[in-house]
Amino acid sequence: MKLLNSMRARMTVAVTLAFAVWMLMICFSVMLYTRQMARHRVNHVLMVTIHELANDLQDAVGNSPNELDSISDAKLDVMIHEVRTDLLSNNMALLLIGADGHVMLQSQLLAPRWPRNVKNISDDWNVTSTPAGKGRLLVVGYNWGPVKERLTDQMLELLLVSLGVLISVAFGAWVLIGRTLSPISRLSRQAREASTDSLSIRLHPPSPDVEIVELVGTFNNLLSHLRETAVAKGRFYVAASHELRTPLQALSGHLEVALSRPRSTEESRSTLEEAHTQTRRLISLTRDLLFLNQLETSAKLPECEQVSIAEICERDLRTLQPLIAQHQLRVMTDWQSDGAISAPPTHAAMLLRDILENAVQYATPTGEVRISVRDEAEGVRVEVFNSYPAALDWNSELLFEPFYRPDASRNAKTGGNGLGLAICKAITLANGWSLTLEHTGDGVMASLLLGKGG
Repeated sequence: MKLLNSMRARMTVAVTLAFAVWMLMICFSVMLYTRQMARHRVNHVLMVTIHELANDLQDAVGNSPNELDSISDAKLDVMIHEVRTDLLSNNMALLLIGADGHVMLQSQLLAPRWPRNVKNISDDWNVTSTPAGKGRLLVVGYNWGPVKERLTDQMLELLLVSLGVLISVAFGAWVLIGRTLSPISRLSRQAREASTDSLSIRLHPPSPDVEIVELVGTFNNLLSHLRETAVAKGRFYVAASHELRTPLQALSGHLEVALSRPRSTEESRSTLEEAHTQTRRLISLTRDLLFLNQLETSAKLPECEQVSIAEICERDLRTLQPLIAQHQLRVMTDWQSDGAISAPPTHAAMLLRDILENAVQYATPTGEVRISVRDEAEGVRVEVFNSYPAALDWNSELLFEPFYRPDASRNAKTGGNGLGLAICKAITLANGWSLTLEHTGDGVMASLLLGKGG
């Protein structure tokens, strides 16, 4: 709950800050635009006013510009007084500048400073001018101060409105994010209150929202996988303890019998041989268990080398030749390529040896074994087929579990500790290869896809 509240607070702050930045950018843009438009209007008013004054001067002297010198100061003073009322209503002032650069007349007391080229001049007047003859200038000024104050007031009002909107957005974000996260809170509470006594834990969507339903479905799938893994581990521990207990009990029993009374040399030798057999079985089982654990837990693979799959298969077939002859099997090979790949040599050798050994051991007597190796775009494909009668309890997934035996009676005859296919699957997973077993009706097809590597 604390985590969700913290997340809610962080998300609300993030949304509020983002909206605040956006509002500030809008306010700043509006301020710049409004100020620019106000200055444009002021400049336009100044240009229109100075143009009208110039036209009035031309009308007063006729069409000749040289006649401007004939206008007296008194006449210009009259013109200034005539326009004074209109200019005052528009925050404007009219100045008459003499030839010596001094102000001769001005339309109102509040007027722009002159001359304008004085350093550090800081009044709020925008000015423009037109010649008035005899070196004189008519200067029109617009007082920017009131406009600036009005713009500042408008900006403050806009900021206050934005602050109110920002507070509303923050509150709305807090409420909306809380409603959005509430299904997660209920889901968390549901998971926390779920009983762990049973592995059949399932969560129920606290909301009909598609995202929540999909999230709960993902969690339930994960729980199902964890449940399957836990069940498989439970079967593994039970089977491992059984497999270890059997040779240990046999070894202990033979030793107890041997120690129960004096034995002849021949009897003692027979007991020791049986104890040695059970000891080798324990050593083999322990070695395979350690190797399986190493494959499942180690992230680092042995060094890769170039190996030939066809060559490894031929070598294993020569080793299995006595067993092939004993079962009177027909072995057919199809080497479409040598199957050169880069892989850990021990992994490739152990994988192929176990697959071929299983095919020979479990093949129907007088049946056949077919082996093919060919190159494909994804890597090297190895297929091993062996004759095998129909199996009513065939399960391709359980076959790769440690100690699983679909046919316990045949397994007892062929030997083995039930870890061969589990090790094969672990090797393929560790190297990124694939292995499938399929019952085809008259036999079993093992299909390997080995990546060529670097």
